[in-house]
Amino acid sequence: RFRHLPVTDDNGAVVGVLDIAKCLNDAISKLEHSKEKGSNAAEEALKASLGGAGGAQAAALQQLLGPLLSQAFSGQSSPTLRSVLAGKPSTIVGPNSSLQDVGEMMAESRKAALVVNNGQLVGIFGFKDMMTRAIAKELPLDYTAVSTVMTPNPESVSPDTTVLEALQIMHDNKFLTLPVCEANGSVVGIVDVMDCVYASGGADGWRSIFASAMECDDLTDTASVHSHRSASVKSAKISRKKDERPVSKLRPKKPILMGTSETVLSVTQLLASKRGDAALLVNANGGLAGIITDTDVTRRVVAKQLPAGSTHVSLVMTANPTCVSMSDSAMEALVTMVENRFRHLPVTDDNGAVVGVLDIAKCLNDAISKLEHSKEKGSNAAEEALKASLGGAGGAQAA
Repeated sequence: RFRHLPVTDDNGAVVGVLDIAKCLNDAISKLEHSKEKGSNAAEEALKASLGGAGGAQAAALQQLLGPLLSQAFSGQSSPTLRSVLAGKPSTIVGPNSSLQDVGEMMAESRKAALVVNNGQLVGIFGFKDMMTRAIAKELPLDYTAVSTVMTPNPESVSPDTTVLEALQIMHDNKFLTLPVCEANGSVVGIVDVMDCVYASGGADGWRSIFASAMECDDLTDTASVHSHRSASVKSAKISRKKDERPVSKLRPKKPILMGTSETVLSVTQLLASKRGDAALLVNANGGLAGIITDTDVTRRVVAKQLPAGSTHVSLVMTANPTCVSMSDSAMEALVTMVENRFRHLPVTDDNGAVVGVLDIAKCLNDAISKLEHSKEKGSNAAEEALKASLGGAGGAQAA
């Protein structure tokens, strides 16, 4: 675990020093700026950066740097948030804007609102805020200023931040959205998790990342994961091979269940009390009938000016949503969410009873965490490969 390693010439004279941080930064920079096509170019860039590691070493390093490698494989450098936001509609509102006006703008753009005063970002107001702070509390939307319920002084990032950096920031801080501002404070826009996922390879790129994360588990489970994509995903069933990890391994969250005869107000109040952002709606027989999310509340209730207290949730829910069972393929469930931009995916047992819900943000965070902590999960091979690639420290030095 050396941070620095002295370098001598063949006569023993000191001529330099290796810094592990610089070596890793150089490796990442070469990967991000690789302009060549195909995985071979990416692997060669990594080998050149880290001392010619190949074979098992290259495979181990690929696992540790999976997200960056997926970028290099596609022959693209990681785009900046400025390029991601180019041409996107603005969701900027003033502090005195009414919640009704703000909700209509959010519904149209499908983005959280950025509250700006005198050209500076002073707050953020998202879909969950609308549901829990306004609808659940029965505030008069036409007469309530957004400044009274917004989250003040949110953190923001530079538009020159790369998509990969933004994903890391969201992961580290458990953010779902990130405001983007210039150095002088002027607002550029806002990105969410799915924006970053699509800008960093979409479903195909993330398939390799999810696989790498699952393989990190397999190092301790002594199991083997093989990705297999069904020809199509229809309605509720996603098949899996015997050797593929099931949805149960993703640890779905406990679902918040309510009946379809409930009002929107009662559903939002329950979600607010449980700090949830989606409810699964079941029929009289306990079967899955629909799903309603915080985004749906803004788009289908607020924007259409429906009364939450008297509108039955069955009128605004997404009926018969795609779902998976605990025994279905975890990989295909994840890819289905990314491809279809599903934030939530209901989970049933093999008898069709609702037992959980997958949240794409949680799944992404878990995948990144597993890659980051792969050494703690038993990735001794990766650690040895890194040591060998970055100076060959071993024996007494390694001890």
